[in-house]
This record gives sequence, structure tokens and C-alpha cells, in this order.
Amino acid sequence: AGNDLHLTIDSDLQSAIYHIIEQKLAGILVDKIRNVKEYHASAGASADDIIIPIDDVYFALFNNNVIDFQRMTEPNAGLNEKEVYQAYLSQNAQVLEALKEELLNTKTPYTALTTEMQVYESYIVSMLSSKNLGILMSDEIDTKDETYLAWKAETISLNEYLNHGIARNWIDITRLTMDGQYSSSEEVYQALVDNIIEMLSSNTGFAKKVLKYMIRDEKILGRQVCMLLFEQGIIKGSQDEREALENGGTSAYTFLLDNIKKLEITPAQLALDPCTGSCVVTKAQTGEVLACVTYPSYDNNRLANTIDAEYYNSLTTDLSNPLYSYATQQRTAPGSTFKLVSAVAGLQEGVTTLSEKIDCVGLYNRVDNPRCWKRTGHGLLDIVGGITNSCNFFFYEIGYRLGTDVAGRYDSELGLGKLAQYAEMFGLSEPSGIELSESEPRISSEDAVRSAIGHGTNNFTTVGLARYVTTIANSGTCFKLSLLDNLTDASGNVLEEYTPEVRNKIEIPDSTWEAVHLGMRGVVENASAFRDFPITAAGKTGTAQQIASRPNHAVFVGFAPFETPEISIATRIAYGYTSANAVEVSRDVMKYYFKLEDIEEIITGEAKRPDSTIAGD
Repeated sequence: AGNDLHLTIDSDLQSAIYHIIEQKLAGILVDKIRNVKEYHASAGASADDIIIPIDDVYFALFNNNVIDFQRMTEPNAGLNEKEVYQAYLSQNAQVLEALKEELLNTKTPYTALTTEMQVYESYIVSMLSSKNLGILMSDEIDTKDETYLAWKAETISLNEYLNHGIARNWIDITRLTMDGQYSSSEEVYQALVDNIIEMLSSNTGFAKKVLKYMIRDEKILGRQVCMLLFEQGIIKGSQDEREALENGGTSAYTFLLDNIKKLEITPAQLALDPCTGSCVVTKAQTGEVLACVTYPSYDNNRLANTIDAEYYNSLTTDLSNPLYSYATQQRTAPGSTFKLVSAVAGLQEGVTTLSEKIDCVGLYNRVDNPRCWKRTGHGLLDIVGGITNSCNFFFYEIGYRLGTDVAGRYDSELGLGKLAQYAEMFGLSEPSGIELSESEPRISSEDAVRSAIGHGTNNFTTVGLARYVTTIANSGTCFKLSLLDNLTDASGNVLEEYTPEVRNKIEIPDSTWEAVHLGMRGVVENASAFRDFPITAAGKTGTAQQIASRPNHAVFVGFAPFETPEISIATRIAYGYTSANAVEVSRDVMKYYFKLEDIEEIITGEAKRPDSTIAGD
């Protein structure tokens, strides 16, 4: 108290990286948004093929409360606000009437309903089961009950499921609003339906479901959505832009895309994939943290001393989750960035040598036939080539050999144990030491062959990956990362100096470090984003799939300059499609840090579309 605590954070760098990430996220969105209503994956489509329909963008503005729905109800609402609100009231009344008819009379089996009605009925069950209502008591449900199983199998109607729930006392009727006492289950069910319809009529979540289908069915037009942005002051466009939108001179699609390009509408506001990113920069030789950036963030001045309650509430309901630190709390698979651990493990355990070449033929048939990303194979590769080409086959073989005992029998647990041993050396087994709340890392406990390429159950934070690559950059000193620089009194006299503590040192031959570094140098040399880059850099890319219906995570770890590493960097764009996007963010961060371009050329205030590719990672 009364003293000044100074951090290692470079505030200008911190701010610059935040804007670099935002520009890149906007660029990815612009690159992926299409003027179509829906996306349906075709046979054989990959996560890279996922696009963003413009209807999803229109809906996102309602879904993430960018457009203030409540404001449409006010007397001074604009013309478009009134039109959209009246259209909603009419449609909502029709939907509620259709639901009431379905629940009381039609009784269609769930699987035979339209997708829209399925969404509404699923919402009803979720609402009734919510903790604040507790009408459908999840803890009381017999999950082996035949009717329950039929509902889960979608073969019966919601009417039948709820009536059965009343009979089995899964429904807490004391929580229902009733007029008098009800003597029969039919009367209780009628009261339940009345309560459901009443609750839905003022339920914001349900209103958003209705709005989504109104946009799909063009009962709310894209032009109207964009005009709402003008009327609510979200976009400050010129009168000419407004008139062009109104009279059809500019399409809603073009208008919205242009405003995303200009960051008038931000990735955080849309909360579509991708809308988050993180980047941690350290001093490679000391472990001091120069930047620890999470996007999106918030204005903490509005939460100091007295809390701005309305602002805080907007943060807690924001779908992009700005109160969450994506740098220190989000964990994802590291993808191929983990191959550096596997490379060191393979060399140190003697299952490969610096000179051995493994023949990648594409299909790896020692286990259940995983493939290399290059389906036709890379051919013969040594350890440097395996890293440079990010060859899955090469590291499948390393994982297999690590799990093979002296008798020649493969044991996945044996391989996992060895991988975990080396991951621990690089600090991946525990939090990084940074003085912020940090999620516990997770080293894979499944499938040594796939874990060797960063899959399995490996999950690490960005700051954890930053410590890992810092250890690689300085050839073996693993620090407990720190944000603390020094403590001074009010006059500026230094009372205490802080330096990151050395956690451990990895004692391995210089030739091993040289091989890993050369492999990482090859990755950057092959990355088009670093073509003609004025300083030497090294790194490793990673693309990690979390769920097939969403884009892959994009990861990059690296350091620069190559010969005498000054900084290390770890960048992740969750659902960022390809590691090339994380590479481009990292490249721009290096440009800024080393003053390779004017700031205005790096931070343009506009979306930066992807401009490079990575061949497999």
C-alpha cells in the first residue's frame, strides 16, 4: 500500500496486439461471409470449407444484443424499429398459437416436426428444466423410463412426454400459476401449457429463436436490419450511405460487409466464429511477459470504485465473453505445435537419431490407419524435415516407437508416459506461473500415436504455450513466467526488483536443440506470410480440430531473431480455420516489436483478410 508496482508489460505492444488480432478476426469473417441464407456441409467437406451465411450475420446482431430489442418498443422508436417490432409481435403470436395447438391437440412426434418447431419445443424443455424455474425436475426423472427414452429418441410428442412427467411426478406443479385447485391430470396439463405460453410470450431467449426464423423467411429483411443499425446509432455512416441502403443502391450484404471491413461492426459484437484470440509475448532469455493479450476485452475503468451495473450486465450476457481471459483460461489442443516435444522425446529416448530418415507414405498402418495431412506422403524425412514439413506420419512413428517395449510390443500407456515426461520438462504439466488466474493444463492420456502430433487429450492455454516456446527459444531454461518488474515508493526509489524464477533446466545435447531450431526455421521459411521478412524467425504451426461442425483452432508458436532469440510468441485464434491466420498475427506482432514497418501500415483500423497459406500443420 502506498507504493507503485511496475509490470513487465509493454503497454504500447499490448494495445497494438489487441488491434492486430481484431483486424485479423474481422478479415477472416469478411473472407468467409457469403450472400447465402444457410450453410449445409457437402459430403467430404472439411472444417476449412465452413462459410458464414449472411443471414447468420443479420441474426447475430440481435442474438448478441448489438441491436437493442427493447428500444423498439419505446414511443420514440424509429420507422424501421416500429416496422420490425410489429412484424415480430404478429409472428410471435402465430408461433405461440401454433405451439399451443401442437401441445394440446396435434401431438406430432418430435421427429416429424419441422426443424423450426423442433427448435421451439427443445427450448420449452430447456426452459422448464432450468434452475430458476425447476418445473421439470431433472433429478427426479427416471432415465431408464420407456417414455423418457422414447422422448430422447424423438419418437413421441412433447404432449406425451409432459403428460407422462405429470403422472410420474417429474413436474413440480407447485411452481405453476393456477386458478384454484385442479383435480385431474388433464387440468394440470392444461395449466402447464398455459404457463408455458405465458412464459414464452415475454422470454427474450425464445424471442431470438422467433427472430432467427423471421430472418430466414424474409419476414425481417437484411435492409431493415441494417437500417436498425443507423436508427440505434450503432453505425455512424453518412447520409449518402443511408440513402443508398434505403433505395437499394447498396445491398444489405455489401453494406454490412463494408462495415465489418471498417470495424464499425467488430468480431466481438457478432460473436461468430472466429470472434476471440489471444497472444502472449515474452523475453526469450528472461521469461518476462511483455504482452498478454486477450480479445475481446472490456473497459475496466467502468468497473473501478463504483460498478456501472448496466455495463457489467452487458458484459455478462455478451456471447463473445469479454470477461474471460482467452490468454490464460482458455485451453485447446495445441495441434502440431506439440511435435517439438515429440521430437525431443524421440531423440532423447533413442527411438530415432538426427540422421535417420523415416519414409512417409501417407497412410500409417501400424495402428488404425491414421493419415498424414499429405495423403500421398512426404517420402524420406529426418527430424528437421519432419518438423519443417509438420509430417504427421513421421510423428505417428515417433509416438509408436516411444510406446514400444524392449520385446517389441506396442503399449500406448508406455508412449503416453514418455511424452508426458518431456512435456513436463517444458512446463506443460502445470500453470505457467503468471500472476493471473490460469487454467490447469492437460497432457494427453489417450492414444500415444495421435498424442505425438498434439491430438489425444492435450489441452493447453496460450500462456502455457508461451512458456513452452520460450524454453525452446533459449535452449532449455524453463521459467515461471512473471508480470512483475519492480516495486518503487512514491518518489520512484526502487524497493524491490523482481525476476522470473527458473523452474527447471532441460539438459540435452546442443545438437538436439539445433535440430529443433532448424526445423522451426524451416517452417517459417516455407510460410508465405514470412516471405522477404527482414529478420530471421522460427516457429511451429498448429491446426487443431475441436468439433467437426466448427472451424479448426489456429495456433502458432515462435521466436525471433533466429540466431539470438529476443522474444518468444504464442498466438491462438479459436475457430480460426487455419494456422496461417495465427502466423499472420504473429508476423505483424514481430513487425511492430522490431519496428519493421510504420505503425499506420500495421494497425490500419480495417479488416486484414488472410493473405497466406500453410501446407499442412
